Amino acid sequence: MFLGYAVYAADRTVLSSMLKPLQTALQLSNTQVGLLTSAQYIGVLAVVFAAGTLSDRFGTRRVILWGVSVFTAFTWLIGLSANFYEAFAFRLVSGVGEGMFWPAAMSAVAKYFGMKKGRALGVFYVGFDVGSAAGSSIGGVTYGLTSDWRYAFFVAPVLGIAVIAGTFLAKSTFQAADGKVGSVALGRDALGLVRRRDVLLLMAFALAATWASIWEVTYLSYYFSSVYALSVPLAAFVMSPVAISGGFGKVLIGNASDKWNRGRVLAAASASVVLLYAMFFSESNVYLAALVVLAIGFASSAIFPVMQSLMCDVCGGGAGTALGLTTTAQSVATVVAPITTASLFSLLGVGGATAINAVVPAVLMLCIALLLRDPRSGESGPKGSPVGLIHP
Repeated sequence: MFLGYAVYAADRTVLSSMLKPLQTALQLSNTQVGLLTSAQYIGVLAVVFAAGTLSDRFGTRRVILWGVSVFTAFTWLIGLSANFYEAFAFRLVSGVGEGMFWPAAMSAVAKYFGMKKGRALGVFYVGFDVGSAAGSSIGGVTYGLTSDWRYAFFVAPVLGIAVIAGTFLAKSTFQAADGKVGSVALGRDALGLVRRRDVLLLMAFALAATWASIWEVTYLSYYFSSVYALSVPLAAFVMSPVAISGGFGKVLIGNASDKWNRGRVLAAASASVVLLYAMFFSESNVYLAALVVLAIGFASSAIFPVMQSLMCDVCGGGAGTALGLTTTAQSVATVVAPITTASLFSLLGVGGATAINAVVPAVLMLCIALLLRDPRSGESGPKGSPVGLIHP
């Protein structure tokens, strides 16, 4: 699952690293840039909740196999795009594959590791950072060697073949994970989760946290090349150390959340992100900005495995459905935020538009985090069931 998430991330960030030369080659407007960066997330949003719930009903392995196969194949096809419409369509379908993989893979990890899910999901999420670093590096290297944006999309998804083979062969491992907990039925049980205050708070937190940080995946290279006038390869390479920093954050803070109150951990991480954003977007020196963005990578990345672990704790047995809810909220942000940011480029500039779309939701994220409680401490959950377990 780690390797699968790495390929998933490489497929995402390779677009970010190649966005500027792709915009020039295909003659894209700012609005089309925003739509293209959101296309993948539209595909994710279309299927992510259903994928999480279906993984509870029918097992995680089948859903993961379909997901990896789809996003690998259609990322290759992006490299063949001749215009905006083809690139958008291929990116959209690759997002459908990602939406199938994402909640099912997290569910498999959370189910298999049980009470140690914070550390396990932290390690799983590091796959995204490894893939992000690989995707941006692939973009920088291939463009530096060929001066053509297309080659990056041919190289980035190659490891997807190994993930498909490994998932196909690991049938017993997935069966062991799926057999550890009960399932949630489609319909009434799934909708019942959405009516709960703690679930709604976590969905709102997921929306705000993702909106605040999605620019790091979609526009970080674009930001450094536009605001600080870095070359395309150098701006692409900026993403690699940020992704590595994020990997450390996910493992360390995810592991800590298994021992400490997850709600308080999220509040502390959210406060750190707000402070670091204030420093980054007011910094005019490119070297100092690069140092601050490393710290941003650590703090903002650490939020997500803790958030997903808390959602699993709150919802108990239906890990796939629970994670389908948070990933749906995240997917809404990944669709809307890039379009909103790009639409403001002409009015506020790349720096101003990015800052607004990062700082405002980060402050909202902090406010919501202060309301979150950890059911393991008995502070939330239905009466008589401290962790809000849902039984088959």
